[in-house]
Amino acid sequence: MAIDYQKTARELVKELGGNDNISNVTHCATRLRFILKDESIVNKERVAKIQGVITTVQAGGQFQVVIGNHVKDAYQFVTELVTVDENADSTRNKKVGIVSRIIDVISAIFAPFLYTLAACGILQGILGVLVALNAIDTTGGTYQILNFISWTAFTFLPVLISVTASKKFKVNTYIAVVIACALVCPDYIAMVNAGDPVHFLGIKVQLLSYTSSVIPIILSIWVASYVQRFFEKYLPIVIRNLFTPMFTIAIMVPLTLLAFGPIGNAVGGAIGGIYNTLYNLNPIIAGIVVGGLWEVLVIFGVHWGITPVTVGNYANLGYDTFTGLQASAVFSQAGAAFGVFLKTKDKELKGVSASAALTGFFGITEPAIYGVNLRLKKPMICGCIAGAVGGAVGGAFRAVSWGYNMPGIATLPAYFKAGHATQFIGLLLSILVAFVLGTVLTIIVGFEDNASDNTANDSENSEADIEADNENAAAKITNAVPSALSAPVTGNVIPVNQVKDEAFASEAMGKGVGIQPENGKVYAPFDGSIDAVFPTGHLVGMSDVNGTQILIHIGIDTVKLEGRGFELKVAQGDKVKKGDLLVEFDKNLLEKEGYDSTVMFIVSDPTKNVNVHEGRKEAVKDCAFEII
Repeated sequence: MAIDYQKTARELVKELGGNDNISNVTHCATRLRFILKDESIVNKERVAKIQGVITTVQAGGQFQVVIGNHVKDAYQFVTELVTVDENADSTRNKKVGIVSRIIDVISAIFAPFLYTLAACGILQGILGVLVALNAIDTTGGTYQILNFISWTAFTFLPVLISVTASKKFKVNTYIAVVIACALVCPDYIAMVNAGDPVHFLGIKVQLLSYTSSVIPIILSIWVASYVQRFFEKYLPIVIRNLFTPMFTIAIMVPLTLLAFGPIGNAVGGAIGGIYNTLYNLNPIIAGIVVGGLWEVLVIFGVHWGITPVTVGNYANLGYDTFTGLQASAVFSQAGAAFGVFLKTKDKELKGVSASAALTGFFGITEPAIYGVNLRLKKPMICGCIAGAVGGAVGGAFRAVSWGYNMPGIATLPAYFKAGHATQFIGLLLSILVAFVLGTVLTIIVGFEDNASDNTANDSENSEADIEADNENAAAKITNAVPSALSAPVTGNVIPVNQVKDEAFASEAMGKGVGIQPENGKVYAPFDGSIDAVFPTGHLVGMSDVNGTQILIHIGIDTVKLEGRGFELKVAQGDKVKKGDLLVEFDKNLLEKEGYDSTVMFIVSDPTKNVNVHEGRKEAVKDCAFEII
């Protein structure tokens, strides 16, 4: 059955605290990456149960929701429901370690254009195959044009990085691009090639090539963010727009050439040198470590840390050994998922594992990891063991990738180069061993198959069990909250589609009413429990004994008051009776500061319809709407 990702997006936004709690959202190959104002109000288990969601991960100051191949569909629908704050920073004002901060920066910078880099890498591989087959003339125009196209993304990599880094570090994008272009400008490259001494204000410039470089431009844009803010703060407004870019560019390009460029080159070279030294000590052990542990790094969301190393290897060496070993880890998890498909008798699990194995075969392993292997535990371990063995094979043959790519069956041409057939054969053997061993180990070791458990449970159901279920159902009906829900606040009731908040008016958050309050006292409309309270006091979520959930949202955009004028009377988990005071708010303060004080009172389930009782209603006493 096809998944409705529009519904997935609606439920995600609701469970993550709504538009008020979502500062920003981006996506990578398989994950939605949310920046939330308060992660503590989110129930991870409920988010993970939403149809279309594979699992959730909290890392690097982000709340990550793993979707899989359809992440772009979900992202499109989510962005229609939330107002994105481009200035939101996932690590700002959050206590996260330096490693998490670095990984957050790397993922934010590289994720948007990784597929573009990979496409160029695959094109390089295809050209290599055609050359080996004598199917293309390397002196002809066709080859030469395709060849320089395949290298363009790497040659101008600093420019690509400057675009995404400018968004991460809050720099004017055009200023950042000009700084990057200066580093790969033909005139500067001519200086580098000439080798003649060059001085700037009497200081000798170390002439280095910055094409395909990574760390120098990241450092440059980071420092540029402070330079830009300095001039924006102190320059008179009449000249600020013109002279802020001029001063920032005129200062940062020379500073990069004199300091940050050489420092960045040295740091990048050192990091790459450490990895390559360890690899050369024993490629087989390196293969065991990378093949066995790579997908574990993916689980914790820290796999982005290796990206500068691999990109640097392509720039400095013309190839990368890490990707050659990483391929085994990818295919081993796909193999483990395929083993689950072959062994399970559960129809639903068989369908999920088949799909996960197929997507893993093409390089996207999150569905296999989160949807199948990690959930069943033993297949995950089998996959890691198989990946380690496959990695050892790859290391023994010194398998490498000649063009940037994300390992998968479609990117195999990136591992081929004329004159290096042995390494390519080793790569093929390593992924074959990893896939087959992952499959076989999973079948042999096994896992808990829900199909057999379900069959046993079904056969053990007695008449007493059925009677007990019927009694419980009857009790639920007896104790159910009436479909007529009382107004939580005294005021004029209007249909929710008439309120001045687009997220609520669109009924994406659910159906209900808006109440134009006469005072600032909000009461419980029924007996139930408090499921969620926003720290600022403007939002309360409740549910009844049957699980019917309602949301009370006080005012429009009042989250910006950061709690001023609100006094919470309840906490998450509290049990309340109809008429208990939930929140007191200063209606006059809200309106004085220009906020609409309308209280949104809705049923969180978007499939429920309501019959609105318009007009003035007394809190607790009068009906605001009926659920129909």
